[in-house]
Amino acid sequence: MSRFSSLLRRFGRDESGVFAVIFGVMAIVLVALGGAVVDYVSLEQTRNRSQVALDAAALALHSRILATTPDKVQIQKDAQALVDNRVGQAGLVKIDNTIINKTEGSLYFTASMTINTSFVSLVGVQTMSARIQSEVKRGSLHVEVAVAVDITGSMNDTVPKAGSGWQTETKIAALQRSLGQLIDLVVKDVQTPSYSKMAIIPYSMGVNVGSTWAPSIRGAVTAPTPITNIAWSTGTAKTITNATKANPIKITSAAHGFSDGDFVYVNGVSGMTQLNNKIYEVIGKDNDTFQLKGINGTTGYSTHNNSNGRVTKCLVSTCELVVASVNHGLIAGANAVITGVVGMPTYSSNSNYDTYNQYPTTDSTSYNWINNNLTDGEFRFVVWKVGAVAQNTFVLAGTPKTNGKDYGTYSSGGSAGCVIAGCEYYLYQNRYSNSNPVNSRWRVQTISTCATERTTNGLNDSSPATTLIGRNYPTSANPCPNVVIQPLTSNKTILHALASSLPATGSTAGHLGIAWGWYMVSPNFNGPWPTAGQPAPKTEKNVVRAVVLMTDGAFNTSYCNGVISQISGNGSGDENTKINCDPANGDSFSQAKKLCDAMKASDPSIRVYTVAFDVGDIQAAKDIMANCATDPSYAFEATTGADLSAAFAKIGENLSYLRVTK
Repeated sequence: MSRFSSLLRRFGRDESGVFAVIFGVMAIVLVALGGAVVDYVSLEQTRNRSQVALDAAALALHSRILATTPDKVQIQKDAQALVDNRVGQAGLVKIDNTIINKTEGSLYFTASMTINTSFVSLVGVQTMSARIQSEVKRGSLHVEVAVAVDITGSMNDTVPKAGSGWQTETKIAALQRSLGQLIDLVVKDVQTPSYSKMAIIPYSMGVNVGSTWAPSIRGAVTAPTPITNIAWSTGTAKTITNATKANPIKITSAAHGFSDGDFVYVNGVSGMTQLNNKIYEVIGKDNDTFQLKGINGTTGYSTHNNSNGRVTKCLVSTCELVVASVNHGLIAGANAVITGVVGMPTYSSNSNYDTYNQYPTTDSTSYNWINNNLTDGEFRFVVWKVGAVAQNTFVLAGTPKTNGKDYGTYSSGGSAGCVIAGCEYYLYQNRYSNSNPVNSRWRVQTISTCATERTTNGLNDSSPATTLIGRNYPTSANPCPNVVIQPLTSNKTILHALASSLPATGSTAGHLGIAWGWYMVSPNFNGPWPTAGQPAPKTEKNVVRAVVLMTDGAFNTSYCNGVISQISGNGSGDENTKINCDPANGDSFSQAKKLCDAMKASDPSIRVYTVAFDVGDIQAAKDIMANCATDPSYAFEATTGADLSAAFAKIGENLSYLRVTK
C-alpha cells in the first residue's frame, strides 16, 4: 500500500508532457480562430449576393404597391421566390418583414440569412447569420436613356432561344422581346417626384427621322414644280400651197399669221423636199406669204409641185420643247428630271429617243420617253439638260424638230425637278467612273426621310440648327427603314408599339446609331422635338443620362453627299450604286470610335452600355462595343435570345438600382 501511495505522489509531481496536452487543447481554438476569417469572408460574399437579389426583387415588385389594395402577403411570397431563384439556394435567405408605404411610394423588405460554418463549428458555433434590407422608392434621380438598336437585314437570321439550341428565333424577335423588357425596367408607371424616360433609335443603313422632323434635321427639300404644258410650237400647222425657187425662197400659206423674226418648222413638202425637217426664220411677210431668211432656192432646190406641205411656228428659235412650270427655279445648263407626264408617246426601244437623253441607258422596255421612269436610279431614267430659261418656262435642250421625231401632244400632269444635292432627286456617278469606264454609270436617286452623316461637325453633338445632318438618297435594294426614331418619352405604350414593330432590313451604318444615341440625351443637340422629348439642361445635376448601343455585326456603310460611299464594305449594297467619293470623316468603324470618344469626353456623366449580339468572329464589332462602354462591366456579349434578354435585364436593373434608397 505504501508503494502505491508513493507512485501517486510521484505522478502528481511529474510535469513532463504538459505542453503537448496544452497544445492539443489550444490547437482547436487556434484553428477555429484562423478559420473564422474564412467563414466571415464567406458570410460577406453571401450577404452581398443576397443583397443584390433582394434589391432586384424590390425593384421588380415595386409597381405592385400601386394597386388600390396591395396584397402584402403575395408580394412577400413572390419576393421570396425571386430571391431564391437569384441566389440559387432556397432557404438561404428568408424575408421576414414587408412594409408598404403608398404615401411615400416605397416598398421595404427585411430578411435574414444564415450559412453553415466550416471552421468555427469546431468551437461549437455551427452557423453564422446576418440581416439585410432593401427599400425602393420613387427615387429622387431623373433617368434619361437612349437605346440605339441594330435592325439590319442580318437580324432576320436565327439564333438559339437559350443555350440548348434546340429552339430558335430570329434575332429581331429576340430584340423586340428584350427591348420590351428593358422598357418596363427603366420607364416607371409613376413619374413623380422623379421621371424616367427612354428614346429609341432603330438604325440600319440610316436613321429615319420622319417627315415631320426631316426638314429641320437634314434641311428642306427643293421639290419638283408642277408642269402645265409641254410643246414645241404655238399650235396647228399651216398648209403650204407654193414655194418659189427664188432668193430667198417665198412660201405661200393663206392667212399664216406669222411675223418677221418668227421661227418656223417645215415638213411634208413634195417636190422641193430639200425644205423638209428644217427650221427657218420668217422675213418679208404679208398676209398669205413670207420669205425664208438666207435661203436661196435658185440652186440645189427642186421645183415645188403644189402638193401639201406644212409650216408650224416654233416657240423658240431652235424649235425645241418648252416646258411650262411656274417658278421652276432651274438654271440654264443644269440638269432636270421630268416625271408623271401624261400624253407624250410611248416607244418600245430607246433608240427612238436616246439622242434627246443626256445620260442614255441600254434598257429596251416600253415606256413614255420624256418621263424619268425611275427604277432604282439606273434603268429607264431620262435626265434632261436645261436650255434657255424664263421664270415660268424652260427649254429641253437636245429636242430640236430637225431630228424629225414626233414629240406627241401633252395631255396633263407631270412635274420638273432639279437633280443636285438638296433636291428631291440627285444625279451622281457611281464608283466605277474613277477606275472602270466600262462599268461607269450615271444614277438618279430619290431623297428619303433618313438622315446620314454630316461633313462639318460630323463628330460632335452640334445642333442641326447650326449644322444640318446629312441627307439620304437610297436605292430600292437598301431602303430607308420604315420605323421612325422616338425622342425621350415616358409613354410606355408608344415605346412598346415601336419595339414590337421593329423590322430587319438594310446594311449597317453603326456610327449613325452611336451618333443618334448621343444626340437624344444631349442638351447641345437641341432637336426639333416637343418640350417633353428634350433632355434636361446640363445645369440639372439630378439626372442620370445613359446610352445603350446594340449591334449584331460589321459597320459597313458610310456616306458621301447622302449616297453610300465607294469605300463602304461588303453587304452595303450593289457596287454600281455607290457614289464615286469617300466619306469626309472615315469609314463607319472609324467614325464610330471617334463618336464614342467624343461623347464620353464631352459629358463623362453619360453611362454607355453596349451589347454585341451574335457578332461571331467580327472582332472589329466586338472591339468597338467593348471600347465604347463606360467600363468593362457595361459591355455585354450575347449569343442567344436568352443572353440578349439577360443583358438588357442587367442594364435595366443597373439603371434602376440608382433608385434603390436602402
